[in-house]
Amino acid sequence: MRAPGPGPSAHGRSTDWRSVATEAAGFARRVGVVPVLVLLGAVGALVAAGFLAGVRHGSPEPIELPLAAAEAPLPVATTQPSLLKVHLAGAVRQPGLYEVPAGSRVGDLVDAAGGLDADADEAAVNLAERLHDEQQIYVPVEGELPAVGTPGSDPAGPIDVNAATAAQLDELPGIGPSLAAAIIAYRAEHGPFATLDALEQVPGIGPSKLSRLRPHATV
Repeated sequence: MRAPGPGPSAHGRSTDWRSVATEAAGFARRVGVVPVLVLLGAVGALVAAGFLAGVRHGSPEPIELPLAAAEAPLPVATTQPSLLKVHLAGAVRQPGLYEVPAGSRVGDLVDAAGGLDADADEAAVNLAERLHDEQQIYVPVEGELPAVGTPGSDPAGPIDVNAATAAQLDELPGIGPSLAAAIIAYRAEHGPFATLDALEQVPGIGPSKLSRLRPHATV
């Protein structure tokens, strides 16, 4: 008995590969080596392009996340207006209502009013104090008692200029015997004063002196 030879499938595969190689070599000889290499490169490029297209098609599109919006700064609450309205009274050259920048001090306000009077008690006022809106600053004259409602003030209260005697009027700041007599004379001729501002009708009493009287006098 003869030993079995190689099966037909194995023999066929070996024959097929040799046939393909033979045909390829013959094709290369007929066409030329360079065109064959060009053709193989083109086929390789097509295969690579198809592979990349498949990868790109299968990959999900990148998602662009919106950037977090920068937080806007919170508005800063202001504790006071940029301009302050302050009333200055007493022994200053130009008493009255003033508008000054925020952060100003009493000394700045006094300077705006033309400075202190010659008889002002400068030590009784803190010129370094910061001002605030709707504040009143009163500058007393030397030797003047504190205004009513402040520590050390006269508990009897302000003097009624319509009922005060000459001696009582003489105790008011800036009012001496002559002005006390002039107030009584004016009061007797024209009747009671309707307001403290009416005291300016008395010769010798102006805005500066009247501002000193306000904390101590009434009608």
